[in-house]
Amino acid sequence: MSKRKRESTSDMHPSNPYSNTRPDFVKLSELYPTLRPFVTVKGSGASARGVIDFHDPLALRELTYCLLKKDFSIELDIPLDSLCPAVPNRLNYICWIEDMMKSYSERDITGIDIGTGASCIYPLLGCTRNKNWRMVATDIDDRSILFASENVTRNRLQERITIVKNTTSLIFAEELFAGKEQRYDFCMCNPPFYEDEQDMRDSLDGKTDGPSAVCQGTSNEMMTLGGEVLFVQRMVDESTRWQTRIRWFTSMLGKRSSVDRITAYLKAKKATTKQISNKMVKLAPPKTVLSFVDTDFTPEAAEERTKHLLEGLMINHYPKKADDAEKGDVTRILHARASRNTWSRAARRALARQAKSRDESGTAQGQPLPDATSAPILEFDIRISAYYAKKQPDAEKEATSDTTEATPGTSIALAWTMGQDRVLFESLFLHFRDSFSRRQ
Repeated sequence: MSKRKRESTSDMHPSNPYSNTRPDFVKLSELYPTLRPFVTVKGSGASARGVIDFHDPLALRELTYCLLKKDFSIELDIPLDSLCPAVPNRLNYICWIEDMMKSYSERDITGIDIGTGASCIYPLLGCTRNKNWRMVATDIDDRSILFASENVTRNRLQERITIVKNTTSLIFAEELFAGKEQRYDFCMCNPPFYEDEQDMRDSLDGKTDGPSAVCQGTSNEMMTLGGEVLFVQRMVDESTRWQTRIRWFTSMLGKRSSVDRITAYLKAKKATTKQISNKMVKLAPPKTVLSFVDTDFTPEAAEERTKHLLEGLMINHYPKKADDAEKGDVTRILHARASRNTWSRAARRALARQAKSRDESGTAQGQPLPDATSAPILEFDIRISAYYAKKQPDAEKEATSDTTEATPGTSIALAWTMGQDRVLFESLFLHFRDSFSRRQ
């Protein structure tokens, strides 16, 4: 059985439309006759299904064209010798980025696609799915830029997607920051996987069942000095220069062996990381959940109290749906982002001085207050659920009663999801817990 047949869609993002249903090649070929020559029907009756030879570059390209046209109204044209993107896989990356951008959904989102390639698929998918997205796509190859520009124009997205040629040896070219106030919410990248042709042959030969699809692309798309590991390490190094201009630095990886090496590099650099895939659990902060119980609040009242405290600390927050692991007694979840420390005693004194200064002069003095565009220093979930404690009967009733009385209350748990400073998170929890009980 081929590797492609064994693959499960369970690893796909829940928001990916292909996560539960694979494309029906027969129906797709009925809609688009250009696909018919590449579809073979196997079986008969209810068991009939269409198959495609994924080792045929013409078939793979035509399938990509049809999927993008049917599901996203995207018209694409790419040269036959260029990488042909697998739509479900590329869309997964977009879904992960969307998750990271949820707390900024009420404003325009601006991103960078590094090494966009001829297809320009990431900016096209991102801006098609999200009407508030703007993207800048960069590449070093003239032909890729030409095709990318034509694809943008073909889909009438010139006002939302800008193509920039990188004329430098840097990954983040100066041209991206021409405006002094230009800032980006994220960058994404699908770097060349291999160091050289030998590395590519070794990688393909190492697959137990052989490659699941044709592996074809220009040398710029397939190979780079040091492979994807060195490329991403260079991104990490350059990110220190642009850390106030780009909020999140992300990259796709093509080889499983790269994960450990890049994870070690990120930890050595003490980079702030965020887990957006269960496969990348090594990048998440240590699992830390701190909780307390308050018997005076219902879950509904506790949620309002929590929002009030977060707003007082100027910590941005938004409702979050419970995943499968959190369902059950959890009645509501808030995700919170702290842009800077506003809860320590020194921070609260500084904020009080700023407030007094504004009252007296009408203008803020000193360090500006955090807002939704500031880079976070930590993120956490607040899980609020009903709690019932067993209350022992009074001594006078003990002789005549063998039952206990349930005391209702609410459990409030803070779960750390992003950041590097455990002490900082613990100090926030202590302040939050104590403030919650003071009822101020």
